[in-house]
Order: sequence, then structure tokens, then C-alpha cells
Amino acid sequence: MDAVSRVRAASCRAVDEVEPTGLREIITGQIESDSPTFGLATIVVSDEVRHTDEESIIVDSKAAGVQLIYEGLRLTQDLVRENRWKNNEQKLITDMDLLAADVMVARGFYLLSHTKAAPKAVETIREFGITEAEWSDTPTGTLTRRMSLERNIFELAIIAGFVSSSSEMPSEFDTKQLLNFDISKESKDHILRLIQTIEQGEEEDFLLVISSGK
Repeated sequence: MDAVSRVRAASCRAVDEVEPTGLREIITGQIESDSPTFGLATIVVSDEVRHTDEESIIVDSKAAGVQLIYEGLRLTQDLVRENRWKNNEQKLITDMDLLAADVMVARGFYLLSHTKAAPKAVETIREFGITEAEWSDTPTGTLTRRMSLERNIFELAIIAGFVSSSSEMPSEFDTKQLLNFDISKESKDHILRLIQTIEQGEEEDFLLVISSGK
């Protein structure tokens, strides 16, 4: 099973007991509709950089946790910024989407709650709330503010992949330096596309450098 399929399968397993069925279908549709790039980043770091002794099922669970938190927060962001509550015809759909977003964040955090990535997950969710409140006050905010969710989730993905139950967070943990490594071309292409999405229009000093894959 390739890394993308691993993330999707673990994410779907995390919500396979969600009821009613209609709610679960909304969530699984969200999981399967986009490439799980942040969960993939977690697997890449764990499998190709850290080379941990964690079983694949544990790595996949952490990757799913990262991806579910992102999908839930991103859906919430879309709902808030599109003001879908103002359309009475879409109210039921909006309510279901919001509930699905809450479930994804909750399930994602549950998967990370007993890992050393939990503090970063809490920080990411808290900062998301603050950022969205600020955006509501100033909807023409900068691109940096609009992309803060992706930046935080990317860092969460790196931490989840790099720090295992048997290892400690480095005293000076720098995701920029951490990503200056050799990885396979396929993985590098996925990560580079993710970085390009995050970095569009932002300051150059945040650019993450990945050396040529072998």
C-alpha cells in the first residue's frame, strides 16, 4: 500500500464508528476527495528521515490524526469565510458540514493525544481560533494570516513524524533545518508541492530547502 493510501485508510478507520451514516459519508468524502499531503508529510519524515522503530500502524495513525485535524479546520474555515449560514436553503447542509468538521478535529486530536505531538496539536487548534477571529474582524488580511493554518499543520506533521514514543523532541527543533535531507523523488515532489502551496507570496526566509532525492 502506498503512503497516500495508508493515510486515507487510517483516516477512514478513525471514523468508521461515526453515526449517523450520512455524517460518516460526509467525512469519508472529505477524506477521499483531496490528496492527504499533510499526513503524507508525516509518513515521509517517519519512514525516510527518522527511521523510527515504530510500527507502520502507529505512524499511519499519527498521519491520519494530522490530516483529520487539517481537514476539519479547513472545512470550518471555508464555512466561516463563505458565510454559508446566510443562505437558508443551505442551512441543513451547512450544519452537517460543521458537525463533520468538529468530528474530524476531535478524532484527529484523539489520535495524537497520547503522542508527543499533542502539545503542537493543541497549539495549532488554539491559534486557528484566534486567527479566524482576527480574520473576521479584518477579512482583507494578509496572505500570511490566511495561510497560517497550513504552516501550523505542516509543522505538526513534521513533529508527529519525527518524534516517536522512544525519542525526545530536540532542544532546538527547527523544521526548516530538519527538512534539508535526501528523500526519494516521489516523496520530494509531494513535499515540494505542499511547500509551494504554503509559501506562495510569503517571505523568502521561510522557504524550506530539500536537497536532491536519490
